[in-house]
Amino acid sequence: MKKHIIPSLIAAAVLSSTAAHAESIYEVYKLAKQHDPGLRAAAATYQAQKEGVTVTKGNLYPSLSFSGSLGYSNVDAPSIEYDNNSNTLSLDLSYPIYSPALNYAVDAVEISSESAGVSFNNSEEDLALTTLTEYFNLLIAQSTLQTTEALVKSTASQLDRAKKQYEVGLASITDLQDAQAEYDSVRVTELSARSSVSYAQKTLYQRTGQVINNIPQLAKNYPIRLDPNMTVDTLIAKARMDNKELQILNYSVESAENNINIQKANGRTPTVAITGSLSRTDNDYSVSTSSLTDGATNTSSIALGVTIPLYSGGAINASVRQATAQAESATEQRASSLQAIELNIRSLYLDLQTAVAQIDAQQQLIRSRTSALEATKAGYDVGTRNLVELLDAQSNLYNAQNTYEQYRYNFVVKKLNLLEVTGDLTEDKIKELDKWLVAKN
Repeated sequence: MKKHIIPSLIAAAVLSSTAAHAESIYEVYKLAKQHDPGLRAAAATYQAQKEGVTVTKGNLYPSLSFSGSLGYSNVDAPSIEYDNNSNTLSLDLSYPIYSPALNYAVDAVEISSESAGVSFNNSEEDLALTTLTEYFNLLIAQSTLQTTEALVKSTASQLDRAKKQYEVGLASITDLQDAQAEYDSVRVTELSARSSVSYAQKTLYQRTGQVINNIPQLAKNYPIRLDPNMTVDTLIAKARMDNKELQILNYSVESAENNINIQKANGRTPTVAITGSLSRTDNDYSVSTSSLTDGATNTSSIALGVTIPLYSGGAINASVRQATAQAESATEQRASSLQAIELNIRSLYLDLQTAVAQIDAQQQLIRSRTSALEATKAGYDVGTRNLVELLDAQSNLYNAQNTYEQYRYNFVVKKLNLLEVTGDLTEDKIKELDKWLVAKN
């Protein structure tokens, strides 16, 4: 029995520790970074691209190679017959001192490396937005469940009151049935809310590899307002500078334009290289003649070579035209993405403005429905209102409160989307948001 108790205690302790560490939104993001294979793949790609720069730059420097051979030959001719044991050692040099195409190739891999770095940063930002959105989805689900549980408790109280009044003849069977029906309805809603919480928890578990059961709530005094200095134009200007997807497209255009230079250099510019070699050959013949002499032969050479492309059946001009068309395509793709980004910013800004107004209106609605519920309760106590009206007023208030919380959380999610599209969803912003998440009362 003890063998089973000890592992259970350890598992409970680990689960408890995990939940404690996962409460902070910043901690959840760090867990997601550690767990996400896509981010690790982007980091590996970036590292590979950086090494590719070194590999390609190596072609600009002198290349030395060493070779050696040990051989045996047998000659059986009408005039002579002999054997020969020989060995050869050779050191060869190749140094391209002028090669525009090679220089452009280095530029190409440097552009690819810088683009890979931005892609890695973009993957981090995408992961941050996804993780934070899933985090707030859990907050929304938990808030809905909390409101629904309060409604279930209140409805159960009304049902119990209706039963007691029915037993003493102060309420009709219709009132009792209405109360029972309302209670059954909110119980079904509660089950659905619990299912939503469970799904949101499993989504975060998939993202972080950790069980997250309890997270803080958004502080009641979280400011629901927009920065008065923030305008659509300033947001678009910032996105043009810092949006990661747009930066990647800028590198794509730069790479495509550089490819035009590569194709022109490959087909229209000469290549100049210095070549040289040092070699030693030792022969050991079985016979000795004037033409077959044992011993070592040392050879050295150096040359300046020039290669000039002249004609390739029209392929040179076609390659340049092809590269030009690809550059034009990359430019238009960037323009299209910029239009989509600008439209997204305008939409998000409008959504935030609408959310501010909705939250303010929803607060007023809660006050109105609170007053309506109090009036309905008073009317029910004196017999001017019936139980159905009381239950409706109660349900309306709880629904208004739940909608209010959803509006608040959705406002934060919209702000996070706006930070991401303007390239400003950094760890500092996540830590700043973390300060507004407080433990449940």
